[in-house]
Amino acid sequence: EIGALPGGEFLHRCWQCGSCTNSCTVHEINPDFNPRYWIYLIRMGMESELLRDKDIIWQCVSCNKCTYACPRDVNPEGVMKATAHWLERKGHTPTSPSMHFDEVFTEQVLKTGKIEESRTIRRFFARTGQSVFQDWMIEMVKKMLKGLPVGLLTRMGLATLVAPRTSDWSNARDAMQEYIDEQHEEQEQALNLAALAKRRSEEKAA
Repeated sequence: EIGALPGGEFLHRCWQCGSCTNSCTVHEINPDFNPRYWIYLIRMGMESELLRDKDIIWQCVSCNKCTYACPRDVNPEGVMKATAHWLERKGHTPTSPSMHFDEVFTEQVLKTGKIEESRTIRRFFARTGQSVFQDWMIEMVKKMLKGLPVGLLTRMGLATLVAPRTSDWSNARDAMQEYIDEQHEEQEQALNLAALAKRRSEEKAA
């Protein structure tokens, strides 16, 4: 199932050399974070063993060191993200902050055709129940604003009031939305999510 998700397409290439784990940023801090081992479990279909580590798989920081080190182009970083998606779509774990960010980012691009960092961050914080006015962010903004010219600050202020949009965006947006919908439908079929939802509904009713 994970092999049917974006990022998991090249699982079959892995020959278990361990280059991904040896180069992993998170593995240096947490030895239990082991991409090579999880890829092995996925290929062997050992779902129960994989679920034992469900609380640490999402810790991948997407530094892509593993992907650069892999001699077989397995794309281990993509496999980790596909595995995290699988865990969430199957209901084994709650939606992670990184997945919430992906959703907010996609919604923002589809809406305006532009990447607006401030709006994306605000919506991400709102969706994950975090305060926008965090100490580290306030300090970062203060330092950034000190070195900017008045003209640019004025433009930034106006941009927060009037959301800029890409001209003639509707056709491109519709094409992107159609592709996203197709991908979601394929994933639901690959993961058999309709049958899973029905079974859980019947279990609750019983």
